[in-house]
Amino acid sequence: MELQTVRQVSKNYGVSARMLRYYEQAGLLESSRRDDYAYRIYDEVAIQKLQQIIVLRKLQIPIKQIGVILKNQNAVEAIEIFKQNMSEIDEKMTALSTVKSILARFVDELREKADIQLKLDLLNDESMIMLVDSLSIQISRVDEKSSMNELQQASATLGKLEDKDVRIIYVPPATVASIHFMRDEQGRAPEDQGGDIIDAFVKELSKIKPDCRHYGFNHGMSGGYERWFTIPDDMEVPHPFVKKQFAGGVYGAYPIKTWDNDWELLIAWANQHEKYEFAQGDIDKMLGILEEHLNVMGKYALPDVKHDMQIDLLIPLRERSDWPDPLGYMVDSESRCGFKASIIEKDAFNLIGLADDGKYQIATDGRLELLQQASNPDTPIIVYHNIEAKFNICVDESAADTKKLRSIKGNFSMRTKKIPKKKYIQFEMPMKDMKNHTWEKFNPHNVVGKLGYQFDGSNGFFFVYNCREINTTDQNEDELFYCWMPVVPR
Repeated sequence: MELQTVRQVSKNYGVSARMLRYYEQAGLLESSRRDDYAYRIYDEVAIQKLQQIIVLRKLQIPIKQIGVILKNQNAVEAIEIFKQNMSEIDEKMTALSTVKSILARFVDELREKADIQLKLDLLNDESMIMLVDSLSIQISRVDEKSSMNELQQASATLGKLEDKDVRIIYVPPATVASIHFMRDEQGRAPEDQGGDIIDAFVKELSKIKPDCRHYGFNHGMSGGYERWFTIPDDMEVPHPFVKKQFAGGVYGAYPIKTWDNDWELLIAWANQHEKYEFAQGDIDKMLGILEEHLNVMGKYALPDVKHDMQIDLLIPLRERSDWPDPLGYMVDSESRCGFKASIIEKDAFNLIGLADDGKYQIATDGRLELLQQASNPDTPIIVYHNIEAKFNICVDESAADTKKLRSIKGNFSMRTKKIPKKKYIQFEMPMKDMKNHTWEKFNPHNVVGKLGYQFDGSNGFFFVYNCREINTTDQNEDELFYCWMPVVPR
């Protein structure tokens, strides 16, 4: 390749002469001068480096990090830099998503307050001021560290329901016609099936019960989606509908805005309410939570009016009761349920680690070791078992080098789970029981029931390994591991 002048390089690669000088001053690029030529020129090596710089700058790699990459031929260094920048991009995306969510909240409020003058009196509304109180930034500053902190504070404010957001309602008992669909061979979601059957049934039902209510819920264990339509008590239902009884009760109702995390927000609200608590039911019925499809009869009563889909999320509630047992060892727990048990209370904390993978595979392919290296030596390993029956191997984020964890996340899927402050029943189990499979007699739902509690399935449950191993060996078989079951009084 022939030598190129500054003008030629600038024209060929779209880089200004000023930027070329900046790259040289930063030590990224070198030019030279020939004795018989008055201007700077670039040889083939310099052009190749410039091409690398251009690629890295388009990927938003900072100049300082580009210098490290170009001076170090070890790919490990470049990999770590790329991972760090990927993590920062994730944070920026989260921050911008928060800005979008706040703007969406403005749009919703403006639609509800159509009489607001063009001068946008909403911007002086107290609730809106509180929402953006911590968001004192300009969009041009979105990549600054201080702005990221402000966005995260605004996100925490936005991601929390207040009492005024949730209606406390009484849902009366009813006889219902139930129909249940699973995902079909064509891959259609259960919620999208049975349209013609349901439409024909509800059209006839509207003639005898114009106040019909329509509920739906996902099955926690068997899968699929079940729909309930309230019917007269003496009505016979056609196949494939099944007649059932719905007990009704007190519910917290929240109008859905997005499907992203509204259920999580509503459950968190119930867990923190002063008067009420989540009165979870049968796990197969998704613990009793319901989705009420509103105005189900509207299209028959007013066929010429467009009816947009409206859904209330309903969470069953009961008055919060005093905790029956003090913290600490539960007397006679072994005789009552077969295991030594204690009541413990955990403050809110974050779990961070490997997601949705077989725990034994993770223990043998080296990923568990990476997780251990990124956490303090006395930090227990936690196997988090969520409601979808997926294992997540984690550590408490407060006891881990989060930056190091993020930097190695390319080796596995990373997940952070926020756990609210709760009380648990802690069961003690020897590791040798795991080795001999005798722990399999442990049924978490049965044993907590024998102690006068029921499983609060909103957070899953946790196996805690203080010895930092999740497989049993000859060396650790006398160690204890624990099961934390989030519970509420029965």
